[in-house]
Amino acid sequence: MKKAFKTLLSLSAIALLTVYLFVFSNIVFPWQKDNAIKTTLEWSGLTELPIENKNINITKRGSMFTRQYILEFTANTKEIKNWIKKNKKLNKIQLRERNNTKTYVISGEKGAIGGTVKIKDNLVIINMSWS
Repeated sequence: MKKAFKTLLSLSAIALLTVYLFVFSNIVFPWQKDNAIKTTLEWSGLTELPIENKNINITKRGSMFTRQYILEFTANTKEIKNWIKKNKKLNKIQLRERNNTKTYVISGEKGAIGGTVKIKDNLVIINMSWS
C-alpha cells in the first residue's frame, strides 16, 4: 500500500510540474518559439520580421488570464528601415523619440490590449500584451 501511495504521489508531482511548466511558467520552449513569434506579430498587426535578422529572443510573461510576449531581434539599419516601411501600421503612428530610442505605441489586434515597438540602434523590441 505504501509503495502504491508513493508511486501515485510521485506521478501527481510530475503531472503538476508538467502542467506548471507548459501552462503557467514564463519559459518559451524551443518548439514553442515559432508560435510565440507568430502570435506576437499577429497581436501587433505587424508583418514578418526582416529577412536578415539575428539574435531573436522571445520572452513570455503572465498567467492563464494574461499573456505578454516580448520579442527582440537585431538587424542592420537598412533592414529595419525597410521593415518599418512595410508595416503600414507603424507609418500611421506618431513616433516618440527619447535617448536614441524610437518608440511606437500600437493598439492590439485579435484580442490583444496593445503594446510598443522600440528601436534603438540595431535592436528592435516588440512588447505585446493580452488579457
